[in-house]
Amino acid sequence: MSLKIGGSKSNSSQTTNATNHSTTTPIVPEWASSLTQNVAGRVGGLLNNDPQSLIAPANGLQNLAAANATNLSGTPWDYDAAEELTGAVANSETPNIAGNIGRFMNPYLSHVVDATSADLDANAGKVRAQQALNLAGSGAFGGSGAALTQSTTEGELARARATTLGNLRAQGYAQALGGATSQAQLQQQQQAQRLAAAGQLAGIAGEYGANQRANVATQAAIGGDLRGIAQQQAQAPVTSAQQIVAMLNGLPISLFAGQTTDGVAHTESKGTNSQVYAEASHDFAKPSGT
Repeated sequence: MSLKIGGSKSNSSQTTNATNHSTTTPIVPEWASSLTQNVAGRVGGLLNNDPQSLIAPANGLQNLAAANATNLSGTPWDYDAAEELTGAVANSETPNIAGNIGRFMNPYLSHVVDATSADLDANAGKVRAQQALNLAGSGAFGGSGAALTQSTTEGELARARATTLGNLRAQGYAQALGGATSQAQLQQQQQAQRLAAAGQLAGIAGEYGANQRANVATQAAIGGDLRGIAQQQAQAPVTSAQQIVAMLNGLPISLFAGQTTDGVAHTESKGTNSQVYAEASHDFAKPSGT
């Protein structure tokens, strides 16, 4: 709407131009204004927060995982025991059957062969004495016949002695060989058992170490998840404000807003005939949503 008020003419040679600027005032609905102010107040309130308060601290499980990780060892006690057993087997004597024969043979020789040899000597002495008595009784002692008889007797005694002691030594060697073989087999079995025990302990140590590392990884993972939740909770005020601002920006408030424009005046004087007039305009645009 435009309105012209008054007007006059005069003869003057003066030229004058004057222009007043207009002022435009937006018209916003109360609900939109209040909503915007509330959102702005909420965003402004975040400025008072300590930035560090928006950072979630390390979770307790994460701290526990870190402490346990420092105590992890590649050689737990089971592994140490396995290493000692393996070293003991490696440093032990190799089973030696030939070397062990003497250990089993010597007691047999002293207790069996030597005793039998003494008995043979005693028996030979008796045989010689009896033979000497027999020869003396027959009157043949000291003659050639006696010598032949004594020679024959000594030969028989020597052969009997050699045969008896040889058989005993053969039996003793066979027994010693059997004992040495059994001893070597026993040593081999003991070494195999020690190596098997070392392998089992090493396996236990490996499983223990793997379980410890798995526990640390599980604690760290769960702690990380829980800290993530705590971080979301700490960031909730900021996240919520961002979402509200985004929703506010998405509202078509401009469809409900209008404007008013006030204050336009002109004075003109040209040539000898001048006309002075005032013009005031008032425009009002009604909000389209009301």
